[in-house]
Amino acid sequence: MKQARDSWHAWVPGLQTPGALRAPHREMRRVAAALVLGVAGTMTAGLASAGCVDHRQGRSAPDGWVLPDAANPAAAAALAANGAREAGIVGLWKFTITSDGTAYPTPIPFGAPLDFGITQWHSDGTELMVSGSRPPSTADVCMGVWKQTGERTFKLRHFGLSWLSSDSVPPASPAVFLGPAVMESTVTVSRSRKSFEGTFNIDQYAADGVTLIEHIGAKVVASKVTAD
Repeated sequence: MKQARDSWHAWVPGLQTPGALRAPHREMRRVAAALVLGVAGTMTAGLASAGCVDHRQGRSAPDGWVLPDAANPAAAAALAANGAREAGIVGLWKFTITSDGTAYPTPIPFGAPLDFGITQWHSDGTELMVSGSRPPSTADVCMGVWKQTGERTFKLRHFGLSWLSSDSVPPASPAVFLGPAVMESTVTVSRSRKSFEGTFNIDQYAADGVTLIEHIGAKVVASKVTAD
């Protein structure tokens, strides 16, 4: 199994996982296996309770959630008024995430909807995402940090803390900490600065922060939200 580049415990010196959250590898493998079996009965896409992404809930973005550039003139006007801050990445965005077909060990079909929601990129290099497809009890809010790598290109490192709950598929009661998710994304903002698209890769780890449960490769597209 792939190992995390940084142990979860190494990221937070002195962290002691509460006993209620510790889970032996055998138990975590049993939980993961149960998830896979539960998914197989409802959707062939496989396990993906990863970070802010959970395609198992079967929720797609509402029609028109992400607008093409031509249908989003307000964003261009707002950018013209506010200047070209960080090539237009700073602000509020509506996004959708879809599978690129490279997930393992459990495959997810190419183009399968994984998530939709809103994400806020801040000028101080931090980022906040709220998922529209994950129930709040499974952890629907993730946070990240970003840097500019090109004229209109940005790299994001994003973290989530995944839980299994009564809203999971299959359900878990009482709720149990599944583990941390590490997400890395590279996006390019359009020349109009009204949209962006790029890659969004997710590694969901067990509670030990080392054992990889699932890797998911994905594509993200987004359109800018304005105050008008």
